[in-house]
Parts: sequence; C-alpha cells; structure tokens
Amino acid sequence: MRKRVGIIGGGAAGLFAACQFKRLSCDLDVTLIDKNPIPGKKLILTGHGRCNITNRKTPEKLKNCYHEAGNFIYPALKEFSPEDTIYFFENELNLKTKEKDNNRIFPVCDSAVAVRDRLVSYISSDVAVIGEANVQSIEKTTDFEVVTSKGTYKFDYLILSCGGRSFPKTGSTGDSYRFAEKLGHTIVPTRGALAPVKADDASVGFCRNLSGVSVKAGVSLFENEKKTASAEGDILFAEFGLSGPAIMEISREVSARLEGKNAFLEIDLIPSMSDEDFSKELQNLINSHPDMKIATILSKFVPASVAGEITQSAGCDGLYAQGFTKENRKNLCRETKHLKIGLSEVPDIRIAYVTRGGVSLKEVDRKTMGSKIVPNLYVLGEALDIDGISGGFNLQACMSEAYLAAKDIANK
Repeated sequence: MRKRVGIIGGGAAGLFAACQFKRLSCDLDVTLIDKNPIPGKKLILTGHGRCNITNRKTPEKLKNCYHEAGNFIYPALKEFSPEDTIYFFENELNLKTKEKDNNRIFPVCDSAVAVRDRLVSYISSDVAVIGEANVQSIEKTTDFEVVTSKGTYKFDYLILSCGGRSFPKTGSTGDSYRFAEKLGHTIVPTRGALAPVKADDASVGFCRNLSGVSVKAGVSLFENEKKTASAEGDILFAEFGLSGPAIMEISREVSARLEGKNAFLEIDLIPSMSDEDFSKELQNLINSHPDMKIATILSKFVPASVAGEITQSAGCDGLYAQGFTKENRKNLCRETKHLKIGLSEVPDIRIAYVTRGGVSLKEVDRKTMGSKIVPNLYVLGEALDIDGISGGFNLQACMSEAYLAAKDIANK
C-alpha cells in the first residue's frame, strides 16, 4: 500500500510541502486539508500583494535574518537555498522572477494571487486538496487520526503547517499550537512580529500630523530606560503611531506585557551623523543663513513636514537662525536625534505579518523538521518558533523546511 501523508494547513508551508512531494516524484498518497475554500489565503497578502518570494542572499548570510533561530534553520537553507527557490518558480511554475533592492525576489507579474494560483494548479493532479474542512482533533496511535468537519482521515505521516496567530481572518488562528500541545509538544508563548506599533496619548498627535510621511531613520526600543533592541531603515508615520520596515523589525522585541513599564521608541532622524557632527553642521548653517527660518534649515536634513513638527516639539517653531541660542540648538538636536515615541500597548498580533513563538525548536530535528516527541510528525512554517525579518525570509524558510520534511518522508 502507498504510504498516506496528511498536510494540515494550506498556507505557504503546507502548499510548498505539497509541491516538494511532487518535485521529488514520491510514490505517496498526499492529502492537504485546509479550512479555506482555496489554500494560500494568507500567501496572497505577502509583499503587499506582490509576493516577495525569497531573498537572494547566500545561506550563510540568510541565517542571520532569523534572530535566535538562525542556527536551527541553517541546514534547511543549505539544503534548499534561495537559488533553488528561484529555479523552482521559473522552471517548474513558469513564473519569471526579478530582483529588487536588498536582494528581494518577486515574480515579474507582481501578483501574489498569481503565485498562489500557480502553486495550487501545480499540485492539483498529484495531491488531494480538501477545502473548507475544519480540523477538530488529531490523535496518534499506530497512525494519525484526523477528525474534520468533512470526515475522518488516517495518515502514516503528518505535516502540521496550519500557521501561527497573526492575521486570524486568513484562518491563522493558532490551531497549530493547540494540536501540537495535545500531541505532547511545548509551545513558546506567542506574540506579534513584523507589526506596526501604537503610540501613546502623548506621542500619537506627532505621528498623526505626519501620517503618510516616510523617513530613513535609526530606531531603538527602551523599556524602563534600558535599551533592549535597535534597527535602522525606513519608518512610516501613521494615524495610530509608526510602521515601516525598521519598526516592523523591532516590534518583535516589545515585551509581552507593558504594564508598569516606561516603554518608548527613540527615533534618530539622521542616523548617518553623530550627535556632535549634526550639532556642528547645524551651527554652520545657522551662521551662514542668519535670515533663514530654523525649520527651513532643518529641512536640509529631513522632509519639510518633519522639520516643521520637530521645531514645534523642540519649542523652536517660527524662530530664525539669527538669535538662535545654544539652548535652542540643544533642544532641536535632542528632538531630531533622540525623538521619543511612547508605546501604548504591545503590537497587535491580529495585524502582525508573522508570529513570534510556537512549537519549541528543542523538540524538532533541524535536519528533517521531524518531531522528537511524536514519530512521523513534522512541523513547518509559523507553527514553529521561527520568525524572520521582512524581505522574503519567511517564505524562504517555509520552502526550505518543506523540502527537508518531504525528503525525509520520501526516504522512509
């Protein structure tokens, strides 16, 4: 009899696993079960609808983009690298790719929907896809018994890939953790990663006045006056607070609870210059343009709208260079290089792009993605305690993990 493989969850990891079974020409009976009518609902949100497939960095550089999980994911990245992903998309899915800034790889069509549709079509003749099926329970005896709203299925091997807790409207509601824990796994507490942050009442007005403005800046997270994380890149001011790649990257480091903590982000709007160099350059411009407004001088470093808000928060609104005091300059430098944005709450996991936390990596074999607790169980994607930075890293992790799992099952 052909061995039966069940894939629970048709997100990126589940779809990629199904693709890998086809690629490896496995003589297996593969079934993918998903709660949505069509798999890949969350996949179509990636890359702002354009689908940032992968990142063309070497595995050695790539592993540094997964925070604490870098060493765990490294064998998978070496086995199935970004180059393998690009080859698969171009030669097997017939989706040509293009490289953008920071080595990000997108399909030429710029359509995540097209990517999802091509993946579903690719597996259609080899994998049984059961849609609109809510998994109610998973039991392990000699085999796996999966009870769903559409019936009960039995499998020899089971891949758990039903996502994390971010964007629950796509079906990613934490089912992976419930099933894994019931089967004996430890779940690292989850919270949002790659998420925007909400400013507190004292700071939200500043952000709201600049809503839609993007700047390149350094950003540091402080809790109780202690710096806990830092990043640099584009930040975007919004009605509610801050977003953009640098904010998304640092959001995973915000504590799970902020009650009783003085938590804020410190924004350096001119990260290319030290405090001392900026102060000297500012003074030189003040001396050279005595009849110029301070906001106009500051706009040589930051967008004019930002300069206007900074001079106001520094108490320099409407002032000219002539007569600008040392104390004025000190305040302006502080607001420009050490702008504080207080945080009102932890990042909302419901709008986070990925989940931090999940099945403990100590209980999963990094060379196969197989469970060390339950024989013939494999855990992939956001079900695992792995989250990468923005830029194609999370989808690449799914591809690489799926390859390891499929290869190990095929070889058994």
